[in-house]
Amino acid sequence: MISISNPLRRRTRLTPEQRREQIAQAAVTIIAQYGSYGFSMQRLADAVHMTVPGLNHYVSSREEVLALVIETYYDTDTGTYTPLPDTNDGHNVSMPAYLRKLVKSNASRPEMVALFMQLAIESANPHHPAHEFYRDRHATILKDMMAIDWNLPPYYRNPEHLHDLIVTAFFAMDGVQVQAMTNPGEDMVQLWARAERTLFPSPTWDGYR
Repeated sequence: MISISNPLRRRTRLTPEQRREQIAQAAVTIIAQYGSYGFSMQRLADAVHMTVPGLNHYVSSREEVLALVIETYYDTDTGTYTPLPDTNDGHNVSMPAYLRKLVKSNASRPEMVALFMQLAIESANPHHPAHEFYRDRHATILKDMMAIDWNLPPYYRNPEHLHDLIVTAFFAMDGVQVQAMTNPGEDMVQLWARAERTLFPSPTWDGYR
C-alpha cells in the first residue's frame, strides 16, 4: 500500500532565532488586543501552536517574553525614537517635527507604551531579563541623537546645549506619556503640543520647525 503524505501537514522547521521572532510577533498581537495584563504564556503558546513546555524551550518566562517584545519592536519603525532621520540627502532635519512624529506614533499604540513603562520600573532589578536593555538604552539614544545633523538655532549648535535639549525633550516625552496613560481624559498628542511650545518657543525656533 502506497502512503501519500499530506503536504499541508508538513511543518517548516524554524531555527531558534526564527522561532523567537515568531513568538515575539505573536506576543505583540496579543498585547495589542488584550494589553500586557491580558497576556499569558498559555495564550501565547496557543497562538504559535505550541504547548507551554514547548514554548519554554525558547522563552523561559512571561517576563522574558515581554522583554523580548520591547527589545525587538519598541525601537523599530513601529516604535519610539527610531528609525532616526536620514541625513544622507544633505538636508538638515527638524527636531521638533521628528519628535512630534514619535509622539504621534506612540499615541497610536498605547498598549506598547504601557508595557514599556511597566518594564522600565521592573527592570531596575539586575536579574530582570530587560535590565541590560534599559540600562544601556538612554546612552545609546543620546549618542545617536547627538550625531544627527539637526536644523538648529545658533545657540543649540553648541554640543553642550544640544545635549541638554535632547535630554530635556525626552524627559518631557516620558512625562507626557505617563500623564496620557494615567489620565484617559488627556490626549498624548495635545499634551506634547503644549510641551513643544515650551521646548521650542518662538521666536528662537521660528524657521527651524
